[in-house]
Amino acid sequence: MLHLGDTTRLPCCSTTDQYSAGRPWEMSVPHPKPSAHDTIAKAVATAVRRSFAEDHEDFGFADAPLPTPAFRAGGQVAGHDSSRVPVVPEAEVIIRQTEDVPGLFFSYKAEYGQPPLWQMSVRHRWQSEVADAGWAVLDGRPVADVLEWDETVVPRRPARVLTAKIWGEFDPSFHGWRSWADAITCRVDWTDPGHPVMTPPLGEPRSH
Repeated sequence: MLHLGDTTRLPCCSTTDQYSAGRPWEMSVPHPKPSAHDTIAKAVATAVRRSFAEDHEDFGFADAPLPTPAFRAGGQVAGHDSSRVPVVPEAEVIIRQTEDVPGLFFSYKAEYGQPPLWQMSVRHRWQSEVADAGWAVLDGRPVADVLEWDETVVPRRPARVLTAKIWGEFDPSFHGWRSWADAITCRVDWTDPGHPVMTPPLGEPRSH
């Protein structure tokens, strides 16, 4: 879609050309490459949905739902219903540059009816070294920083990264369906170059 102020011009063609060639503007203008923000937004939402679905299945909530939480801060009924996994929209992503140590913050409660909010503090070189290189998400996890590089290949690729483990559960005492994240460091297994796999440390944290 073109917006006011865009200098991009579509190729000229007559009305006859448009009908005879189908819709040439769709063939002439390539789809833009997803931004790092878009990729992270989708990855976070997918991870939250997966964590909710796993909790729902593991505890058999479909057959034996838990009661409505005693404490409810939001009015979204789906967030308080353990019998079904709520819809999780794509996350809102905020990325800030920092002069300090990179990090991330994430907490989501479905009862508020708002998209998950993912926040990351990154180094100045994150955009060029990580996002522009296509490393913003690896193995479904957002990458906040690359701690080690594999220099044995060209171009180099991440060998150890700062990322996150996203948790999710239904809490019958407070809020209902909720999700949070812990920052962890992982090694990246490139055995299959097309599908890198994160290898997390033993005993991943599970703190609220």
